[in-house]
Amino acid sequence: MNTLTFLLLTFCTSIHTQTSKFYVIRQWKYLNFTWPDEDALKTATATGDYIPENNIVSGIKYFEDYYYLTLPRMKKGVPATLARIKAGPTRDTAPPLEPFPSWGMNQLGDCNNLQNVQNVEIDAKGQVWIIDGGRVQTLVEPVVKCGAKLVVYGLREGRVSTVFHFPEEVAARNGSYLYDLVVDDTDGGFAYITDNSAIDPGIIVFSVKENRAWKIRHSKTMTADPSARHFTANGVPISVPINIAGIALGPKIHTSNEKLIVNEDREVYFSPLSSLHLYSINTSSLRNPANFSDSSVTDLGLKSSQSVGMVMDNQGILYYTLLANNAIGRWDSHTPFQSGQKLIAQDSKYLEWPNSLTLETMGNLTVLMNRLNQFVYDKFDLNKYNFRLITAFVGGRSYVYDDNFNYDMNRDERMFHNESKTTPEPLPTPAPEPHYDDITSTMSNNVEIVKSASHKLASSLFTLILCFLLVRR
Repeated sequence: MNTLTFLLLTFCTSIHTQTSKFYVIRQWKYLNFTWPDEDALKTATATGDYIPENNIVSGIKYFEDYYYLTLPRMKKGVPATLARIKAGPTRDTAPPLEPFPSWGMNQLGDCNNLQNVQNVEIDAKGQVWIIDGGRVQTLVEPVVKCGAKLVVYGLREGRVSTVFHFPEEVAARNGSYLYDLVVDDTDGGFAYITDNSAIDPGIIVFSVKENRAWKIRHSKTMTADPSARHFTANGVPISVPINIAGIALGPKIHTSNEKLIVNEDREVYFSPLSSLHLYSINTSSLRNPANFSDSSVTDLGLKSSQSVGMVMDNQGILYYTLLANNAIGRWDSHTPFQSGQKLIAQDSKYLEWPNSLTLETMGNLTVLMNRLNQFVYDKFDLNKYNFRLITAFVGGRSYVYDDNFNYDMNRDERMFHNESKTTPEPLPTPAPEPHYDDITSTMSNNVEIVKSASHKLASSLFTLILCFLLVRR
């Protein structure tokens, strides 16, 4: 093989590996569940315990072939607040949700069970950290019966290992809203939880070893910025001041001047929804509140839009949603924030209100779109797709897998040096779903997810054949 032939073949085989292509892997017009039987579904529908248009999926986490989904009880008629579905290829692109850990543990009105789950985190040991806000029907007439709590459920053990009820001074029964969390295995384990409260926002810190919690408050960076409270998401105006929401945790292991550094004092990244700023605070200030001061918080710079979901991989790459832009942003934390941001996906249809993100162990980034901007104004159309999961290979794993740090210093430069924004590739048009009045306990639209991947493969093969013919000439 001569040099020209080798170079042409190398160029042709690398064309489709330099950008992150997103694909739709699940999509729902409404959410249904794996009911015990048909009578249970009919009864729940008749009594108003299940109102399809009042169900919204808000958070997503991946662990060992399952997606764990949260369904906050913002309105009446949400039968389960935590559920899961199988990940991977499937013929059912709108699968019913399996209440998790069980129907019983989602029992509404029983404060010993899960009442209102906004988000969860799953650590490397398979422990599901569940934040339960307690209050329900928070978008209409709130029902205040149960207090806020943290529940830790071991997937491998199949049981609850920890239940911690937050004291009133940390998470007020009638005022807190536990929004998102990250977990840190330092010194016995910590959880850092954003409290989206309209009256007392902050970051709640829970120590496993001490079995106690406290709150870090900083009004300048954790409350809504008046100048950023007004924006438009796909033509829907948002004008409500929304406090601290998204949160991400940096890895223990990172690089500096081509040297590996292991440091248990990590950076926590956060932002109010109504803000364009990204802030950070070191975990040493969170774990030791006596050390906290105004100088503990760093203003990293401005984003192009308001954000709500964010996640960092174990290489220090931050992915975050951009609500007004219908987009996903990416930032390598080894670079300055203001100049290092990139747009990796943008689409007004497939990314209308991207709400949550999760990194899978095989290197995929999966984004949950839920059209919350429509939901809060009762504008859900059950004849349209209101929820989607889209995914792309980005090559990173969650920050919780520090033992799997990639020691290749140049990996990021090679993977993303030619990165550009992309539009998710839609699935083939599925068969019509039944109207919600005719919902059954099994739903299937008989669409193979792998068809989207096959289109990409066909394109790649065509490119290779074309290159081969060019070389032969």
